[in-house]
Amino acid sequence: MLLFAGDPHGSYEHLFPFLQQQEERIALIILGDLQLSDCSILEKLSQYCELWFIHGNHDSKTVAAFQALWGTEWKTRNLHGRVVEIQGVKIAGLGGVFRGQIWMPPNKPLFFDPIHFCQYCPQDRIWQGGLPLRHRTSIFLSDIEQLEQQQADILICHEAPKPHPSGFQVINTLAEKMGIKKIFHGHHHENFDYSPFANRTCYQIFNIGFRSLATIEGQYLLQGVDDR
Repeated sequence: MLLFAGDPHGSYEHLFPFLQQQEERIALIILGDLQLSDCSILEKLSQYCELWFIHGNHDSKTVAAFQALWGTEWKTRNLHGRVVEIQGVKIAGLGGVFRGQIWMPPNKPLFFDPIHFCQYCPQDRIWQGGLPLRHRTSIFLSDIEQLEQQQADILICHEAPKPHPSGFQVINTLAEKMGIKKIFHGHHHENFDYSPFANRTCYQIFNIGFRSLATIEGQYLLQGVDDR
């Protein structure tokens, strides 16, 4: 069973009742903004499921959040920039967000890839020999080009495609090039309903919102409300 989890923002207790009651093998895919301070909760979750994720914008807000995902063995579970077959389904990952300092579609990108950005970045902003911490979760054109040469069944992303009011057409174009059948995205917390627009695309789109959980059919098992 494939399950898709919306932005946890550091809280995971809502997931355990669903993971613990399932008798079949579960693969849980988190759609960004894990917002961790360490990896202990990932270890706990992995006792009940096969765990995968992409990063969101909050995953480079602090050094601790970044190190939890990229500084440990859990970095091998980040689906960003690749296609992995999980329970017989080919899943492509596009983590992170668009930022104006690098690329804000539909405008042309200012920088093609991290190396290009670092060539023009002031040295006092270079972090650990590369991108500034904030931009470790920024999307570059090179990320899109890396994926569009591949084929997959599902695209998971943090940003939204169109017709979401805050979506990006470049994600739709990527999905079409990859032969995608379904898009699951996080980032937007309200569980936007794409069903009125279903006839506009040849694939289905699902917004799995704040601390929400859904099946591969897009059926919500839990719809969270961001009342923080």
